[in-house]
Amino acid sequence: MMRFFLFTLFLSFFGCTKPDHQDLLLHKLTAKISEYDGYLIDRPIGLHRMQGYTQTDSSFGIIAVHGYYPSAWPTKGFEWVAPMKDLARLERPVWWFRHNWFNCPDSSIAYLRSQIETLIHNNPHLDSLWVIGHSLGGLIVSNFAELWDNEFPVAVHAIAAPLKGISRQLQECKSKGKNLYLINESVRYIQWRTDYKEDGAFKHLEQDPQDVILKNGKYVLLPKTWNERRLGHTLSIQWVVDQLQ
Repeated sequence: MMRFFLFTLFLSFFGCTKPDHQDLLLHKLTAKISEYDGYLIDRPIGLHRMQGYTQTDSSFGIIAVHGYYPSAWPTKGFEWVAPMKDLARLERPVWWFRHNWFNCPDSSIAYLRSQIETLIHNNPHLDSLWVIGHSLGGLIVSNFAELWDNEFPVAVHAIAAPLKGISRQLQECKSKGKNLYLINESVRYIQWRTDYKEDGAFKHLEQDPQDVILKNGKYVLLPKTWNERRLGHTLSIQWVVDQLQ
């Protein structure tokens, strides 16, 4: 009886363990939310290059950086599926940066920088990069944009990012948000701000957490609606990628 119990417990534990995906293939990015299994998120920390599509120009690459997810959020990463498919249509190399959103942003900022430096070193054919971050990912890439002093050209796009800081979890962190961002002059930086009253992540706040001062950067205010839909927190990624194509 005890052996049966332990065997059942073993199956239950390992049967519920989420896969640790090593590949990142375009055809595995399902557009149906009911079929999405966390494919983008259930993978190791770090950069993952997307494969399975035509890449005609490898001179510049694109890096996507996701945001924060509550533990019980069932479809972590799904908001990036359609944008990743659209980025693949540019026929450029695309990387997905998986980070631990429960850590202080400082560690993710430093790790992103080291990963990009390694990426540039290992891919001498690259002559520039786009780094696109959403929500907490936008906070990460904005701090990265301040620190990047390499001559290698980088364009940073921060989408629906609470740059002023809103999370209590960040109170003990060094990079927890601020009012002024001094973007390094070697970086081309654009902050894409949602109308915060239309943004489900921000609309309960008294002030817009995206409203900061940018030096050596600019911001673009997104419309309230797009294709007869409210242009909120997650849809903002798709809207920006559409503008970048």
